[in-house]
Amino acid sequence: MRILLTGGTGFVGSALNEALKSQGHETVLLTRHDVPAPGAALATQWLDGIDVVVNMAGESIAGGRWTAAYKQKIRDSRISLTRALAEACSAAAANGQPTPKVLVSFSAVGYYGTHPTQSFDEQSPAGDSWLCGVARDWEAAAARVGEAGVRLVVLRLGVVLGPGGFLARLATPFRLFVGGPAGAGTQPISWIHRDDVVAVVGRTLTDAAMKGPYNLTAPQPATMNEMASAIGDALQRPSWLRTPALPLRLLFGEMADELILNGQRVLPTRLQAAGYSFRHPELRAAVRSAFIEK
Repeated sequence: MRILLTGGTGFVGSALNEALKSQGHETVLLTRHDVPAPGAALATQWLDGIDVVVNMAGESIAGGRWTAAYKQKIRDSRISLTRALAEACSAAAANGQPTPKVLVSFSAVGYYGTHPTQSFDEQSPAGDSWLCGVARDWEAAAARVGEAGVRLVVLRLGVVLGPGGFLARLATPFRLFVGGPAGAGTQPISWIHRDDVVAVVGRTLTDAAMKGPYNLTAPQPATMNEMASAIGDALQRPSWLRTPALPLRLLFGEMADELILNGQRVLPTRLQAAGYSFRHPELRAAVRSAFIEK
């Protein structure tokens, strides 16, 4: 297949790109910077000969303090490119031109909002925070491909574990013997190994029964205490030095509560119902493999 891959140079996208090419697919990489202006229609040539679109481009939500300008950048980087993809598919269909068979569009578990104890599955409604609104509108932009008869799969991504990324950021204080949980430590983290992200995307390309939203999370969410303990064990470092909530709020502002101090238990109900077998279902083994993986 010829696959248009947006965000193919990021932490997840680069691994997905290599996996797809190793399976004999041809990938065409597109970043959000290739779109001429926010909201501009994607040039028709980007879809020429494309069988599948995998859309995962977006500014990192943890890449900076959530100022008004950075929040707008996060929002535009997701919604503008996704809307352009959908408009390009609709334009092609209206002109009698071939369209991609599938759009696999990423979203995030931030769709549901945070809660210390409640579990969320794909039937749960969207929350009401700013981050929930971004995810909701991101998905709405992708849903417009239905007008062109394109099968849509939405993958609501949790915290991705692998060599680099989230774990690399957390590992530094542990390596310096000052690692430990953030905040209360009881807040849930809905995580998934990068290998499983790649495998699920691969399945969506050929499984015509996969439609609509899927939570891309491991079957057993962890607490922040459990995550810290798993990292400490993998690095053979202590994991008891807790970071209080107040300095995190002072340092990160609104982002601290949404991404660090609060939590959410998001379950992969539809993936499990579809018979997907996770490669890394257990936290400690997943963390250990991430640190030794080259």
